Amino acid sequence: MAVAGAVSGEQLVHWCTQQLRKTFGLDVSEEIIQYVLSIESAEEIREYVTDLLQGNEGKKGQFIEELITKWQKNDQELISDPLQQCFKKDGTREQQLRKEEDKICQFIHKRGTGQACSPAPWSPPL
Repeated sequence: MAVAGAVSGEQLVHWCTQQLRKTFGLDVSEEIIQYVLSIESAEEIREYVTDLLQGNEGKKGQFIEELITKWQKNDQELISDPLQQCFKKDGTREQQLRKEEDKICQFIHKRGTGQACSPAPWSPPL
């Protein structure tokens, strides 16, 4: 069952990528956005995107709040689909997302902030 106003994950990734490129002039890949949207906390997404945009004032804040709203609607749609829940918990996908987190860290570091970088690289559990 779809939530009114919800967009698919793929549409959300595309929308977010285009907004960051056109509105804010950031050269971000869809892989980075897929990672950001896979985070399970709205507050953590807000922090990551604030770091990417180097602030949350004006248009930046509006974009962040619109992104969170769309993400929450999309997440509600996934919750209503048991098959999607299984994919969301897939360990292989989690490892891929950790690699994307490293890419984001490098991207942010290149932009002059290290705020989102963890002190030690992630390693898979044994």
